[in-house]
Amino acid sequence: GEDGEEIACTQNGQMYLNRDIWKPSPCQICVCDNGAILCDEIQCQDLLECENPQVPPGECCPVCPHTPRDFDPTIGK
Repeated sequence: GEDGEEIACTQNGQMYLNRDIWKPSPCQICVCDNGAILCDEIQCQDLLECENPQVPPGECCPVCPHTPRDFDPTIGK
């Protein structure tokens, strides 16, 4: 294509501009690349130190509701 000519994408009747990024589902992220829709699955990290991981509404990956205190400099001995 010519320089400066940008092609929009359409998915499910929704139009996206070139280089738009959106999430069709919580665990998928898509980008419009000159008329082509490229999608990736979101890879979640394992929460090794978390006893009770929770997934926020509309999100894919669980988060730890309690932040680990190991790295908190305000806690003295």
